[in-house]
Amino acid sequence: MTKFKKILFTVNTMDQNSMESLNIILDDLQDMQLSIDLFEINSRANAPTFPLSHKINRLKDDEILNNDLIISIGGDGTMLQSAKLAHKLNIPITGINKGRLGFLTDINPDHAGEVIKHIINGQYAEENRLLIKATVNKDQQNQIIGYGLNDVAIKRKETGRMIRIKVSIDQKYINTHEGDGFIVASPTGSTAYALSCGGPILKPDIEALILVPICPHSLNDRPLVIPGHSEVDVSAELGKGETAEIDLDGDTFSELNSEDDLTIKVSSQFIKLIHPEDYDYFNTLRTKLYWGQDKRTSIE
Repeated sequence: MTKFKKILFTVNTMDQNSMESLNIILDDLQDMQLSIDLFEINSRANAPTFPLSHKINRLKDDEILNNDLIISIGGDGTMLQSAKLAHKLNIPITGINKGRLGFLTDINPDHAGEVIKHIINGQYAEENRLLIKATVNKDQQNQIIGYGLNDVAIKRKETGRMIRIKVSIDQKYINTHEGDGFIVASPTGSTAYALSCGGPILKPDIEALILVPICPHSLNDRPLVIPGHSEVDVSAELGKGETAEIDLDGDTFSELNSEDDLTIKVSSQFIKLIHPEDYDYFNTLRTKLYWGQDKRTSIE
């Protein structure tokens, strides 16, 4: 396995717990002769941040050039923001969980220093996660909106009424979904927004897409799993003056008008996730979803 020398930490510097973890990890790594940089992922501009005990370079987006590993400290939200950087730079990423759930950030912060040392020295498991590509046709011109690790969601905007989402797969009409919106999720995203809307869980190495209606008007409107080579075409039937919004991994990227067509498919690019050597996806599911746990039983 590749060893890493140029590390980029991504962290919300307004979060005290995350910054405390970063300071501890920097203490553990100071004798390893590494190049270490910091990229701040903050929810508010010009907000107060917590101090660092070490002097490291704080980089802006356009200054990140030569790093070979991203280490995200925080929850899945921070990890998703960091994944955009990993995709842009074409470098692997790993995550230390300081959030509430942490399906993507699977390094326990209590043992993070030791695990990160192993990863830097080439002792890790790696996994390619597929990306979803979203392209919108506006005024007969195709525009790439962006890429999602988890999902693309089309949702109603500034209205309390249902919206109608027309969906076709490989140019074959499937259904017009009435409700609050529609999700196209990756296997990675099957444990995110799609799961809360009743979608199935897919193992991340399955090449497929999940189609999930959001709060459908009809109880017969159910999720659907389709092959990863499929192309999903989406349009919105909206009232006068109404628009829908297009979200990628929870961030709003564009509006969708009645005359627009949205195409969603699996990208030829991917995100490389780095895990601890003993990583077990099913153990993650058991732990995060509390499988087997109730008042009578517990997981060892």
